Amino acid sequence: MSSKNKWLMALAGMTLQLSIGSIYAYSVWVKPIGLLNGWDAHQLKFAFSLAICFLGLTAAFMGKFVHKVGPKKAGIIGACFFGLGLCGAGVANAVGSLPLFYLSYGVISGIGLGFGYITPVSVVVQWFPDKPGFASGLVIMSFAAGSILASQIISPISASIGVPATFYTLGATYFLLMVVASLYLAVPEAPSGYVDYHAGGAHVSAADLLKDVRFYGLWLMLFLNTTCGIALIAVAAPMARDVVHITEVASIVFVGIIGLFNGLGRLIWSSVSDKIGRWSTFMCFYIIGTLCFLLLTQTTNAFIFQAAVCVIISCYGGAFATIPAFIKDIYGSEKNGIGTRICTHCLVGGCLCRPLDDHAE
Repeated sequence: MSSKNKWLMALAGMTLQLSIGSIYAYSVWVKPIGLLNGWDAHQLKFAFSLAICFLGLTAAFMGKFVHKVGPKKAGIIGACFFGLGLCGAGVANAVGSLPLFYLSYGVISGIGLGFGYITPVSVVVQWFPDKPGFASGLVIMSFAAGSILASQIISPISASIGVPATFYTLGATYFLLMVVASLYLAVPEAPSGYVDYHAGGAHVSAADLLKDVRFYGLWLMLFLNTTCGIALIAVAAPMARDVVHITEVASIVFVGIIGLFNGLGRLIWSSVSDKIGRWSTFMCFYIIGTLCFLLLTQTTNAFIFQAAVCVIISCYGGAFATIPAFIKDIYGSEKNGIGTRICTHCLVGGCLCRPLDDHAE
């Protein structure tokens, strides 16, 4: 029997996600960085886009490596890349180099995001075999919670010690938190009666998956929903200031509220999908999202504007929590009643469908 506690394991996974979730508070950085170096919002948005791009690329192509080295080493690698990327962003701001900022914040920290994102969920879920949805929701929600925390501390710290020093401080802090959390990560010992999924044959290979039109349908559904949410998150604060003229303080609070709705959406929408079905839930995302985006183009009312953004972001977060269940609905059982458990991150990056229990250290 493992001596490790499953709740401490969940806390370790949540700490990793909480740290890298600070990426969602990026819009708070736009004004102080712009004032320091004269870079405009469009130039700065590209750094955020790069970070998200490399999160996905790392998750998609490093899943096998993560499986090979185990969650502890993978988490530490993620900590190194994420911390180094933030510190590099501080250097870039200190010397006024936009290309260096793209490299450090966009590429290097983005790779750290990828490792930090795919590692904890697959581990923590194995410690809660009776409540996998609760476990994954708990960890994934922490990613959104990280943005709430970061959105409230970035501005006051940068106003006090400057933008470069704030990046150094956050880089070092998140590095330490992620390393400590990673050192605790481990898969549970296989219980008696453990089924070897590879031997059982109930395994959807990457080659078979890529021949299945349903996979591309699911990927496209998530892609469309995610693209809209990501684009809005990157410019939420400056957009609110420019369009509906809210104050600087109110815009910082707004970013925190966005993070809250991102997290709540992951819990609420996934629960709704259990009642009305996954397909119907995604249709709700598209219909509600379309209406809210149209509303954003017409309104000058601050409350309506912020409410529409929060609803869109709740759908964005809800898609990430709903898609694993959607995958399970489609690929959830095969011959001999063994059952295939598709990895949570198949569609947003990761191992392309090794059984979940295969994510071993």
